[in-house]
Amino acid sequence: MKPSICILFFVLFMVTSCNSAKDNDYFYNLDKRIRLDLENQSKVNIIKNKELEKYNQTHAKKYLLGVKYIDLSLSRAKNDPLLQIPLVYELLSINKEEYDYITIICNFHLALYFEKNSPKLGLRYLDKAILVSQKTEKKYYLPHLYHAKGRWLYNEKKYPKAMFYFNKALQNYKKEDTLYIASMHNNFALCNDKLNNIKLAAEEINTGITILGNKKNLTSEELLFFHYMKSNQGEYYFKLKDYKASENIFKQEFDFYLNSGKYPTELISTAKILLNIYEVTNQSAEKKNMIAFFLKTEKNLKIISDKILVHKVLQKYYLKNDDLKNLKVVSKELTKLNNDYSEQSSKKLATLSDLLNNYRIKNTNQKNEYKANIEKKKNLIIIISIVLGSIVPLIAVSLKVKKKKKEKEILEYHKQKLESDIKLQKNKIENLQLNLNLKMETEKAFLENLKKIKKLKNIDIEQTLRDLFFKINNLIEIDKKNNELISESSLENKVFIEKVSKKFPFLTNKELKLCVYFKLNLSAREISLLENIAEVTATVYKAKIKAKIGLTKEMNFTDFLNNI
Repeated sequence: MKPSICILFFVLFMVTSCNSAKDNDYFYNLDKRIRLDLENQSKVNIIKNKELEKYNQTHAKKYLLGVKYIDLSLSRAKNDPLLQIPLVYELLSINKEEYDYITIICNFHLALYFEKNSPKLGLRYLDKAILVSQKTEKKYYLPHLYHAKGRWLYNEKKYPKAMFYFNKALQNYKKEDTLYIASMHNNFALCNDKLNNIKLAAEEINTGITILGNKKNLTSEELLFFHYMKSNQGEYYFKLKDYKASENIFKQEFDFYLNSGKYPTELISTAKILLNIYEVTNQSAEKKNMIAFFLKTEKNLKIISDKILVHKVLQKYYLKNDDLKNLKVVSKELTKLNNDYSEQSSKKLATLSDLLNNYRIKNTNQKNEYKANIEKKKNLIIIISIVLGSIVPLIAVSLKVKKKKKEKEILEYHKQKLESDIKLQKNKIENLQLNLNLKMETEKAFLENLKKIKKLKNIDIEQTLRDLFFKINNLIEIDKKNNELISESSLENKVFIEKVSKKFPFLTNKELKLCVYFKLNLSAREISLLENIAEVTATVYKAKIKAKIGLTKEMNFTDFLNNI
């Protein structure tokens, strides 16, 4: 190996190892562009198509990750975890912890989803995201991750520790992060409420309302959170027995949610609290009006959990007023709704469990593969270091060697390389040749027997014999192609596989091997004989590989591989 090649290879290796750190900003900026146009799906699709075009031109992994990340962002609008979770796992599978930004955002996404369904699993993903983020230069999403950790501790009823992380999040947010700063004061209020510090809770929520209320032109997200804090403020006043102030706040919130027509869950929750206030303050007429509202609204609700909440309110009301007739009807419907909700939850849980188990299996394999690659890189660095350390004396010696001797050494090197390659493949080729030869001899004998039968000139079997001749000749042609494949240089195939692997690092060893057969334009039948697999499996592999490297169905795969 020439010294210039050694040095170049070493430099390329070191540069490649640093690429992922630089490309994190690429995903960060892509995320900002998507967020600006997230409500306009057509604009986001334009960004996605550009990412896809760049991937088809370069086959760089980061553009493929960009496409998948945009798909994930679009799926959030549908608010269906069963659509989002597979995309998150696919991103993790492709990324293989190469780009920190993708690792952080995916683990953060999983942590948020599992926060209620499986808190311990959610914490595992969250701690992973925090650990990676703390190591990055820009601390991607770190304040949001602290916020999520505080919320997890709050759900676990560890309120002082929760406030510690809420405070860490507050310290890491920027001044312009008005919504999140207000949110931290809301979280301080929630913790103080649980610790029975109601007055302090009221003070904290007032601070949060003031911070967000002073901002002009609130976004829809900020406006919704502002009213969420107002509802919390009303609850604290209720606990402080300032019923009048609490009633006025909840009337305003009720009118806001009712007029918006967008937030049925919040509307039902607000109406329920108003009913409690009217109960405590003995406002019978207002109670009846609120019950009438529940009866009217229930018919238009689509979410099962909202329906359950309404029926619980009605059940409690009818029970208190000894209305046995309506109580029986509502209780029966409530039982049915609870059963439907349980069934729906069970199906989602089963589906999610399957997704998670599949990912764990894949992730285990990928970790083993990742460790193996790391070990190869370490060995490669050692070899390169040895070569670089001895390259100077080798150059001095090589200058004294005559041209003829140098050529002989090169020939000897290639001979050894070829012998090494042949030895690795010898056992498989010998077994394959034996099987193919046996198959060909059997077919020839069968053909001779058929010729003897034909001499009998039996008119009834004439057509049958003709068909059999045709089929067996085809089989012999296939065997000839197989022998031609075996006789080709395996060293050439190895060079080809190295090129394909370098250009498409996400292909598996099995897929790389099949690319050799596709390059030779072998049929599915021929490949099935060589690899002892079903014909349909070979066809599926071909379609799968084309899809992974970004080829359309119409593109000629054989021509593409031969041009590499």
